[in-house]
Amino acid sequence: MSLLRLATESDAALLSELGARLFEQTFGAQNTADDMRLYLADAFRSELVRANLSDPHQRTWIAEEGANGAIGYAVLTRSPAPLHLQAQQAAEIVRLYADQQWHGRGVGASLMDACLKQAREWKSELVWLGVWEVNARAIAFYQKHGFRSMGTQTFLLGTDVQNDLVMARRLD
Repeated sequence: MSLLRLATESDAALLSELGARLFEQTFGAQNTADDMRLYLADAFRSELVRANLSDPHQRTWIAEEGANGAIGYAVLTRSPAPLHLQAQQAAEIVRLYADQQWHGRGVGASLMDACLKQAREWKSELVWLGVWEVNARAIAFYQKHGFRSMGTQTFLLGTDVQNDLVMARRLD
């Protein structure tokens, strides 16, 4: 079982590399190399990751497994929910990724549990996220954790406009 720890600003370089690697591992085969390169160069810049890690309204956890090092991570932010979800207090799971060789071994579930626990501590009414409509494995994972599809939004990967499902779950 992996160990989770809260990331700090000193993890910016690690998360920049890990985030880009896991994003490309997850989506590289379904996208053009040019679009992937454009997106990765912007989304995982060290200075952006460092700024996000210093944001008091955001939490990032790193999953580590002994000699394997970092094998996954999750990012949760206090974020207004899309208007149609009607919530005063909400949290968005911005990223939740585990290395493919660790899929099905509880890494994602541990990261999800950390996100939901923090959202409750923030007194969020609901947690929401965007997931690419063709990512069946992720959609099934989120459904297993109580999320339901509540609409769609667009996501720009390089120059490619893609459709994401907006999924959400209420917190009790």
